[in-house]
Amino acid sequence: MLGAFTHAIDTALDLRPWRSQDTIFHLTGGFDSGTVATRAAQQHPDQLATATLLIGGPGREQQIRRRKEMRAAVPFTSRDTLTDAMAHLPLAPACDRMRGEAVSPYEEPLHHPFTQLTRTLATDGAKALVTGLGGDEMVALAQHEYPHRAMGDISELPLLPWIGSRARAALEYADDAIAPPAVINSMTLLSLETTAPILLRDGIWPLHPFADPYMVQLGEWLPFHWRELKQLQRRRLASLGLRDDVTDPTERESFAEVVQHALTLHGRPLLARMLHDGSPLLDTALLDPDGLTAALHRLSSGTYRENGDAQLLQVINMHHAALAYL
Repeated sequence: MLGAFTHAIDTALDLRPWRSQDTIFHLTGGFDSGTVATRAAQQHPDQLATATLLIGGPGREQQIRRRKEMRAAVPFTSRDTLTDAMAHLPLAPACDRMRGEAVSPYEEPLHHPFTQLTRTLATDGAKALVTGLGGDEMVALAQHEYPHRAMGDISELPLLPWIGSRARAALEYADDAIAPPAVINSMTLLSLETTAPILLRDGIWPLHPFADPYMVQLGEWLPFHWRELKQLQRRRLASLGLRDDVTDPTERESFAEVVQHALTLHGRPLLARMLHDGSPLLDTALLDPDGLTAALHRLSSGTYRENGDAQLLQVINMHHAALAYL
């Protein structure tokens, strides 16, 4: 199975034109980008550079350590571009969205740190960026294998009291006239859609091996025990001799702490300004002012809830998009 996996990665990369001297591998430290980047480095020893955004919270040191081990396991170049997301927070005054630029609300929610990394790579001559996007969906478990709540489930609404009456009413029609199923999972397509504009504006072409149809098909064929807990990616990394710290990390590595810090530091005054000065989202009943006020009080009182408050980042992004496009 590992042989088929590495062959699929090779095929996905070989089908796309890219040059080792100006292609960067987005090595986050996670399983997906790690399997792609380490395999490519085996095929192109001492030729490939890496980059990533550093997270915050308890997973940060683990991320740094795991990336270091991955880079040491196979022959990358010494070039490794790091951008600290905690130092370039979403919603910061320097963010293009906060400066009034017309940035689509469908673009990357963590717009500012990702833009900072992209601009650094472009300045250094990067022409392509290879990611691990789509790896989650490739080995995702079906409902009958692992019952779980679908993304956007309306049962989340009680946790989002700031959703306005007009938005709630529109939920009835959320699935009307939608596109037919594609070869690529819809969540993968959404991820590619959010990241592409930032990269393309700076002349960097995004490459996503896990979104290759052959890779998707391989994932559909995998038996349960190869998909559960990303066993495919874990075993691939273990085959390189990497320690359990890499293949079975104990800390969660995510941008949750970055989002929390951004909302508590920059989000609170932005929400207060929305409530004081008004917003097109409030005027059209897409947001409920009382629910938004309650969310602001919760942020101010230090009782932040990741599930329910993190989505306020998108609310602020949508507000600034509405102002920019009016």
